[in-house]
Amino acid sequence: MEGAKAKRPSSEEEEKGKSKKLKTSNPSPSPSPVTSEEEKEETSQQKMGSNTVAVPEMAAYCFDTLIAHFYKKMDKPTPSFTNDSFPLFVTWLIGPDERLRGCIGTFSSLSLHKAIKEYAITSAMHDSRFNPVSKSEISQLKVNVSLLVGFEDGENYLDWEVGTHGIKIEFSMGGSTRTATYLPEVAGERDWSRETTVFNLLRKAGFNGPITQDVLDSIKLIRYRSEKVSMTYQKYVEQNDNAARLVNGNH
Repeated sequence: MEGAKAKRPSSEEEEKGKSKKLKTSNPSPSPSPVTSEEEKEETSQQKMGSNTVAVPEMAAYCFDTLIAHFYKKMDKPTPSFTNDSFPLFVTWLIGPDERLRGCIGTFSSLSLHKAIKEYAITSAMHDSRFNPVSKSEISQLKVNVSLLVGFEDGENYLDWEVGTHGIKIEFSMGGSTRTATYLPEVAGERDWSRETTVFNLLRKAGFNGPITQDVLDSIKLIRYRSEKVSMTYQKYVEQNDNAARLVNGNH
């Protein structure tokens, strides 16, 4: 799962000036096999730490919001989860292979009721890497909501742990500051080392020159963790018959 971007983004993740919305790029041992997607997500989350704020209703609210965007008859429930402020990313995936369909987020702390609603639409409809999500795709979607917590400055570009931390790098190029980020799950899912992850982030941010030690030493690294909740459309409609009727009857 990669990245988030500005609502009016450049092609790469950058922050110039104040807060901007960024484009990101998609266990603990268990005594018995993991057999369902929900169990896989739970096992992955155990490795990164237990959720204290993120709850499944946040992911369901993304589906509520997206379906209401297409179907005006869809009721828009008032969220009952906390309205505290957090940085966050919303990621949409599609199909059995969970291909990235859109991912946009922010490092600014925003009130969750408004932010999750906003980024559910922005990531689905305004990620410039993809065409907007269509009605016919809704039943194939899965959504991840990642609340970003525990921000710390790294001592150097290697001062973080794969599978535990997401990282954001900042460096200067051509007189401007470039930034890029990967969420905590990305490096582990792709079996990347810390070095490979940072190299890929440099390329992702638009750095095309030789990656020398001087370049690596110039990086400012910020590490963070995430509280992540996920939900498939199939799981969502188990809780919302009205949404299922709208989607299944009105492609």
